[in-house]
Amino acid sequence: MTVRLLSVALGLLAASALSSAFHHRTSSRETHHVHHSSLFDSVDTASIDRLPIYDIIDDIRGAFRGDKSNLLLEASPGAGKTSVVPLLISSLVGGGEERGDGGSGGRVIVVEPRRVATRSAAQRMADLINQRPGGSVGYAIRGESRQSSATEVLVCTDGVLLNMLRRDPELVGTSAVVLDEFHERGLGSDTAFALLRQVQETYRPDLRLVVMSATLLGSGDGDETSMGARLVKTLGGEDQCAVLKSEGRQYPVTYQHAQSRARHRAMVRDTKLLVETMADAIQEGLIKAPAKGDLLAFLPGVKEIKRTIQELKKRGVDKVFDIFPLYGALPRKEQDKAIYSCADSGRRRIIVSSPIAEASLTIDGVTCVVDSGFQRQPRYDANTGLPLLVTVVCSKDSSIQRAGRAGRTQEGLCIRLFSEAEFDSMAEHAVPEIQSSDLVPTVLLLSDWGCLSASEILEAPFLDAPDEQALDKAYQLLLDLEAVEEYRVPGSRDNKRYKVTEEGMAIANIPTHPRMAMSILKATEPSDLVAALTVSAFLDDQVSVDLRESNLAICVREILSRGAHTRQLLDFASRNGDRARDAMVQALDGRINPKEVADCVGRALLPGFVDLIAQRKGDASYGGSLYMLSLGQSARLDDRQEEGEYILVVDSSTGDDGKVRIRKYCKLDSADLKAHQKQHEEIYTVASKGYEVRKRLVTKVGSLILSTKPLPSPSSEEVTTVLSRSIKEEIGGVKGLFKLQTKKKQEILTQILNRISLARTLGDDSWSSSVAGLAAVMDGNGKDDDEDALLETIEPWLGAATSLKGVDLLAVLTSQLSAEEQSRLDQFYPTTLVAPDGFAIPISYDTEVGPIASAKLQQFFGTNESPTVGPPGHETPVTLSLLSPAGRQLAQTKNLPFFWREAYPSVVSEMKGRYPKHAWPDDPGNATPSRLTKKQQSVQLGGGNGGKQSDKRKKKKRKR
Repeated sequence: MTVRLLSVALGLLAASALSSAFHHRTSSRETHHVHHSSLFDSVDTASIDRLPIYDIIDDIRGAFRGDKSNLLLEASPGAGKTSVVPLLISSLVGGGEERGDGGSGGRVIVVEPRRVATRSAAQRMADLINQRPGGSVGYAIRGESRQSSATEVLVCTDGVLLNMLRRDPELVGTSAVVLDEFHERGLGSDTAFALLRQVQETYRPDLRLVVMSATLLGSGDGDETSMGARLVKTLGGEDQCAVLKSEGRQYPVTYQHAQSRARHRAMVRDTKLLVETMADAIQEGLIKAPAKGDLLAFLPGVKEIKRTIQELKKRGVDKVFDIFPLYGALPRKEQDKAIYSCADSGRRRIIVSSPIAEASLTIDGVTCVVDSGFQRQPRYDANTGLPLLVTVVCSKDSSIQRAGRAGRTQEGLCIRLFSEAEFDSMAEHAVPEIQSSDLVPTVLLLSDWGCLSASEILEAPFLDAPDEQALDKAYQLLLDLEAVEEYRVPGSRDNKRYKVTEEGMAIANIPTHPRMAMSILKATEPSDLVAALTVSAFLDDQVSVDLRESNLAICVREILSRGAHTRQLLDFASRNGDRARDAMVQALDGRINPKEVADCVGRALLPGFVDLIAQRKGDASYGGSLYMLSLGQSARLDDRQEEGEYILVVDSSTGDDGKVRIRKYCKLDSADLKAHQKQHEEIYTVASKGYEVRKRLVTKVGSLILSTKPLPSPSSEEVTTVLSRSIKEEIGGVKGLFKLQTKKKQEILTQILNRISLARTLGDDSWSSSVAGLAAVMDGNGKDDDEDALLETIEPWLGAATSLKGVDLLAVLTSQLSAEEQSRLDQFYPTTLVAPDGFAIPISYDTEVGPIASAKLQQFFGTNESPTVGPPGHETPVTLSLLSPAGRQLAQTKNLPFFWREAYPSVVSEMKGRYPKHAWPDDPGNATPSRLTKKQQSVQLGGGNGGKQSDKRKKKKRKR
């Protein structure tokens, strides 16, 4: 896996310096827009009247003149929505046509999911009005901006928009925001959508929102689960959101599918197979392409693109055709070569592209598309705590978009490397990044925006809510980085709140991932700062270099030693302030030696990766080393260099076998660790010792424990705090504490609680809240308030204990029973009943069966009354489990008269021959009850010889 995944999250925190939290902002920025004439009026109608979007121009006008604030627009690829609609909207909101009052409006912001699409869209709009980007139409991407006071339409990435919102949440001077290609569901665009809706609902009800894509409305009308239906609902429903669709004029596309599904699945793991199959398909497509047009091939990432081009060149294809790569990190000039056709060469083109060419980009001349069927998706690796990119089968709508590129100007051909059956089984839409990605940059941004907790983030109007576990992990990392600090609201069950620290606000101003931003911020020496900047630029693809080296120190030395990256490094450093730029200048002009910078990479990165220190544990199988991550997961490093005992893991991947492999790392020495180590007292529990409470002095760096030293026993207050937390967080509450009691106490507790539960079932609710709450919790009917109240009751007993196992829950319960309650239990819900033969029989109280007592059948001779428990008027029968003389169950009954009459005769016929020494009277209801045999009964009644014989037998038995 490439380490360039940080660019996925980088857009959220990119661009210029940002302001403080949402609640402390003002909106005093001046509006620089000066309206002169309608941009749309400047468009030559002949240049757009053949575009499908032109057919619904009047419908768009009608939607904006109405009272609906928002618009959802679906238009097929090539319909012209990206280049025409923003110019039209500008004329509607900017020239007073919308309100009809002649007043001037503001600019229109168009948000594209990618940088290359941003520049391309701005260029096409500027061409339509015979201008260059930077005039009436401008654009802004990370590190590059072309706009002026005359700019009426600004095209930008979602990261730039988010930073605008942080500086100016009211978007003063902006009348409409257009979210283009929203179906891609990038993390930045989903976040921007939620914040824009909040702005619209609170500060700017006049702000118009337009959501556009080629695939939004879903498969059919009335489908409330489709993305389009959910968008309409989130945008205020049909009362506030107009819905328009341009049918488009897509030319027919012929599809050619692969036959083997297994072969396509194998390509996920076998890059060589994918590259060779793609090269074969490209050569076939060049022969079959309609009108001998250009060919566009889709691959998941840069590695596959470069290797496919190498394979094509090895086959000599470049001698006949022009071959161009196209991906986001490619320099602008190289991107333009792929996007814009050059008639000078007279040769057909092969554009080998990442998914960025699916939408928004117009690549003329393409009549054949080769689709690998793959794409990269960001994921969060729970094993390592690192974000990663994985190769997955693309969604159905992505595949449709790709194929559509072949039929924009004439009939086309789409060669798919996957089978038709696999296309049918594809997901309709890709998994939204917000539900699968690293959310650290997003959480930092939203914390600065004003969200104080995970629950507040989840309440924001996201189309799909973020993953809760990912939110918790993001907060934990930000706590580790000291970018946020936790505070609690007394009396609140959900009492975790977070506020951004000064350092958190500072790293929010640095245009890179919070990890790297913290490393840059904490760098005190110029060499450390250069190391952090260089690694950040490398990880974020800001330097065009292909290094497969695992050791980042070597990567840094290589990058700084090559003169080819001077401009890229300076540009990146300049965006981080004067101090960063000055340090980089010193490194590039030789005042700081590249080796000196390389030697301090570990020290420089440590502040941002304190949770990812790994310690060497030994040699790995088949070479390499085995390291233990601070999260408790082992990881393999295949680097053949001499590894250190401690390293920082900056990039890793988890294979299908669940094993973690370290991809990028840097060494740490003892001095690095010592400089960042902290000591603190820690009170903890040992689960294997019944959660025994202990105290120790811990020396650690981040989450890596370097050493521990036992300390004297903690105070009772400390024990109470730790055990209370353990009950809540480690053992599952009061039920977990119950499981730690001895078996005998569990049985006694269960019987008391079941007796109380039966009493409550029979209408007796006059029990103390703690007793009733414990009964409710244990039988599964408890509420959160019951659990909280029980913990308060138990807490006074914790300080005297040394472990959770030592907490006497039975003593806690009995202490809560008043004398009157205990008397009521004993009187109406006794633990025994007296059988007709005079013996006491235990009653067991079961929550499902009720009270039950077991005894020999003969003990109940002489009675026709069934025993009951409970207060007068609310009695409930005791289930009698009637046993044979050998103690085996013969029957169960709650109605003795019915049993004697209906069931007893059949029992007698079966048992009388088996137990002839025992009494089996014909009238059991009036017979003498006894557990004894008939002979024992006669001896007991008459005495005499029987007694002597009995004494002799006893003596013989004792002798034996």
